[in-house]
Amino acid sequence: MEKLENLKKELAAYGKLCVAYSGGVDSSFLLHVAYGVLGDNAMAVLVDSPVLARRDKATAIDILERLGVRYEVVEENPFESKEFAENSRMRCYFCKRNNYTLILEAAQRYGITCMADGQNADDAQSAHRPGIKAGREMGVVSPLIDCGLTKDDIRRYSRQLGVTTWDKPANACLSSRIPYGVEITKERLAAVEAAEETLRKRGMEGCRVRWHETIARIEAPREYFDTILNLPEIVEEIKSLGFKYVTLDLEGFRSGSMN
Repeated sequence: MEKLENLKKELAAYGKLCVAYSGGVDSSFLLHVAYGVLGDNAMAVLVDSPVLARRDKATAIDILERLGVRYEVVEENPFESKEFAENSRMRCYFCKRNNYTLILEAAQRYGITCMADGQNADDAQSAHRPGIKAGREMGVVSPLIDCGLTKDDIRRYSRQLGVTTWDKPANACLSSRIPYGVEITKERLAAVEAAEETLRKRGMEGCRVRWHETIARIEAPREYFDTILNLPEIVEEIKSLGFKYVTLDLEGFRSGSMN
């Protein structure tokens, strides 16, 4: 429990803290611990935008309500950033800078000036994390990195603490489904969200539907292959969203496969 105790000490030293919250495994764990240490001196801000699936937003808010922590949901229009819509490999950098600006503005209304993200020690080793660069430039702290907490650590501690996201599959914003260099539009984001919902409503979590113009490429954990292949209505529903072809990637789900 040494890493967890070190995290509690670091969070206590901040006095007041706002967590940039997404509803994922890492930020949910960080918020849970921060609230336990700081009480009402901890808060969460969730950024709502077209890159956040509606189901994920609802789940994130449910977690906040159950925890009882103070929170705000702020609206963001990522398309106000030309750099985001153009979808370069630095897309995440521009999006994160905008998000962190909105989060900090919300936190400051409560007298909180310190903001933390949910980046973990595994993220810090990644070769392509422009969002971390944005956070560093804006003074965002990363307690999970500071305390050496890996994703496996976070899942283990989350389970011990009763954090419901301990076994939640990894996720990323919807823009990650569109290849770099291809313009991001609301329509394309809506198409991949609806295609993924076709799978999720049938109990298949942790899947991605990658947008390739007329092709919807499904990346799924291998245990779902038979279900996908034997339910023709899945293909029909995804085609109805404007895709001409629906393919199943035989390599299965790979986080960051379009990087």
